[in-house]
Amino acid sequence: MDWIEISVEADGEAAEAVSELFNRLNARPDGAGGAVTEVSGFDPVGEDHQPVITVRTYLPADSPDTPQRRRQIEKGLWFLGRIHALGEPQVRALAETDWANAWKASYHPFRIGRRFLVIPAWRRDQVSLGPEDLPIVLDPGMAFGSGLHPSTQLCLLAMEDLIEPGQRVLDAGCGSGILTIGAALMGAASVDAFDVDPIAMGASRENLALNNLATPIHVFVSDGPGDGEAWMECDGARRTWDIILVNILPHVIASLLEKGLHEHLAPGGRMVLAGIIQEREPDVAADLVECDLKVEKRLIQEDWVALIAAS
Repeated sequence: MDWIEISVEADGEAAEAVSELFNRLNARPDGAGGAVTEVSGFDPVGEDHQPVITVRTYLPADSPDTPQRRRQIEKGLWFLGRIHALGEPQVRALAETDWANAWKASYHPFRIGRRFLVIPAWRRDQVSLGPEDLPIVLDPGMAFGSGLHPSTQLCLLAMEDLIEPGQRVLDAGCGSGILTIGAALMGAASVDAFDVDPIAMGASRENLALNNLATPIHVFVSDGPGDGEAWMECDGARRTWDIILVNILPHVIASLLEKGLHEHLAPGGRMVLAGIIQEREPDVAADLVECDLKVEKRLIQEDWVALIAAS
């Protein structure tokens, strides 16, 4: 089979948006995402020089619906280009053998913070880890939550200073599972993770399996507090967590707080809220005040903000 490759260069923020577009318009037959993210410009141990992020998707050349899907993708990229700085989309034909390896050769590990090292699954045996390194092995095809977006990076940076061994952690809107994996590597006693999207659940479970984690992890589909048994203990008491990670858009943060997410924070616990563009920070801060939560620290990267809050 021959393939048509559509690729776009973008920064970390835009790469997530392009990946979401490719996953929505060109999902694989098994329901997995159709985006592949390539990061180049790193040396063999993952030190950041001038990274170049390329997001690709592949359409079967002989499929009758390919022309329509290609037009939809190109239209979607045009609209995204009005919001984010994108490179000109590149289109090329590939034979089966070229397609199978076209994107793997240039995907290198990259660091986030002091300890986290994101590694594509097929390179895990090629990377020499330092004594303090925490390797997060991912399938880059599951691009949402790949670690490229500033909000994901801000969450991981906050986790390095917040999570202590033995704590219970909740990952709200877990996506690819990258934060769940990071919390387990930081020594969490247990991690619970939920998302409203069943496809995201599949991505999370696949990536969790790649990391061979000993930490007990429970992944479940939910739209927030009250939706499912995972929010209650066996004796009917409200389940609480020491750290709650919320890397979602501001309107979803507001919805989760309205449903009482903050009431599941254990005494002395912390909530990390990201996915917040700076212009929306006042809205999220006001929502936190309504929930009697106080912002203890704010982290900034590019136009994005993460807030660390406590009761």
